[in-house]
Amino acid sequence: MNIETTIAGMTTEEKVGQLFMLAFAGDQLEEARILMEEHLVGGAYISNDNVPTASAALHLCNTLQSFAANTRLGIPLLLGCDQEGTWSVISAESAMGPGNMALGATGDRQCAYDMYRVTAREMSAVGLNVVLGPAADCNSNPHNSIIGMRSFGEDPELVAEMTAAAVRGLQDNGSVATLKHFPGHGDTRLDSHRGLPTVTRARDDLLRIDLRPFAAGINAGAKIVMTSHIIFSALDPERPATLSPVILGDLLRGELGFEGLVVSDSMNMHSMKRNYDPTDSAIQAFKAGVDLMMLAEEHYDHDAAQYLENQRALIRTIIRAVDEGLLSAERVDEAVRRVLRLKQEAGFTTVPRAGAAIVGAGANRAVELTVARRAVSVLRDQEGLLPLRPSTPITLINTTKRSAYDVLTQTRGIGPNQATAAFDAFAQFLAAKCDDLQIVAAEDYANETIPAEGVVVAVTENFTLPGMDFDQSRQAEIIRSLHASAGERLLVVALRDPYELADFPQVGTYVCSFSFRPCAAQAAAEVLLGETEASGRSPVSVPGTELQA
Repeated sequence: MNIETTIAGMTTEEKVGQLFMLAFAGDQLEEARILMEEHLVGGAYISNDNVPTASAALHLCNTLQSFAANTRLGIPLLLGCDQEGTWSVISAESAMGPGNMALGATGDRQCAYDMYRVTAREMSAVGLNVVLGPAADCNSNPHNSIIGMRSFGEDPELVAEMTAAAVRGLQDNGSVATLKHFPGHGDTRLDSHRGLPTVTRARDDLLRIDLRPFAAGINAGAKIVMTSHIIFSALDPERPATLSPVILGDLLRGELGFEGLVVSDSMNMHSMKRNYDPTDSAIQAFKAGVDLMMLAEEHYDHDAAQYLENQRALIRTIIRAVDEGLLSAERVDEAVRRVLRLKQEAGFTTVPRAGAAIVGAGANRAVELTVARRAVSVLRDQEGLLPLRPSTPITLINTTKRSAYDVLTQTRGIGPNQATAAFDAFAQFLAAKCDDLQIVAAEDYANETIPAEGVVVAVTENFTLPGMDFDQSRQAEIIRSLHASAGERLLVVALRDPYELADFPQVGTYVCSFSFRPCAAQAAAEVLLGETEASGRSPVSVPGTELQA
């Protein structure tokens, strides 16, 4: 394809269609067909709701590309997914690994490369050609409700090294990497799925901390950067990054020298929908420097017919804005040029893929377990409880209410999508190896008598969810109660980040996996029993404790 010749021959409708990355619920293929065949929409956001299995993913991606092939120009689609470890698609089958914070805990950039290599090969095999990751955010705010374990850590140098390795792991192995959420979502407390956050860091601090991983990822060759719906008062006090020509033009294009594709975070997030008119914000975003506009996360209020009509109306509005001169034809051509160049350089094609057997293959599972083992850290063992002997009497306490797990698979395909609770995976691995194991549910804790002998193992969890919180309301309460009754016999296993230590700093034995994935649960169980040596180191610090990153 000669890009300049193609652009010269495109209608305004065809050009504008290429600038959108839309979503659709479940298997609403007619909805997708209309968007892609009739409006030449350039890409789709694919969630676990669309592709619950590898075979479903293969069929869907081939079908979507066939819609593109049926258009006048036959331009292949950009098919992107949030396969970043903590968030994932094809979650029951794919080897998504323990997630970024666990990778940060290994301190080994090779681990990041290897895990993202697996991700690239698995996603590419089913036709998902863009990974919306890695998250290059430095999680410097321990109260961050949306990034957390999606980040490699808080130290800019570590995050930069891991980000660059992840980019290379993806792009050396047939996928396209996306750095997000520019210029950094790590110092926020408010989830941008819910509202519009503001970061008040000084410009020098933003450059030193938040922007360093993005610079490293760009230098490593990342082809896409995703914007954040956040106001950075030191950069542009009036507009969020997605709508800011200062941030996307002067900073990203100018100072950082990024020449690739700029994609918006979903314009359907409440940070945008509750604060800006959809038409106005779309025009502002394109003017600011967004090349590809994503409208996903339809799980908020999805009605297939209305959703489709909303997207068609927005496309028509942008076409009208170009016709009326509200959005320049030159800016549209510039954005289309970047979209087409990415598709051409990355080798996107409408040719059907043949098979998906590589997804979850044994070699890939071995990589994710190796990485998970490298991540586990014994942050405290003041009483010398570790390792436990298989013959040791163990009382295993779940500190999470069973009802809390319901949300894990109810985010319409965005988020963990993990049907098995981390506690259940951990209990299963431990039960297979231990001779005397008693399991106590959080609901039964108050009515159970903790044995006077043996070790008490309490498991805590956290899951990073979009637009909602995982219910941890009983965890700290149960841990403090157990510490009062079991004292030095208490061992806490965190299948999560370690920030909770601020709620019970007196606990003397604490093992952290930095992940809720089953591979991390197995790795933590192996460390408890001395089968694997804990070599991880926390990539984040916890205020009010002696734990330092």
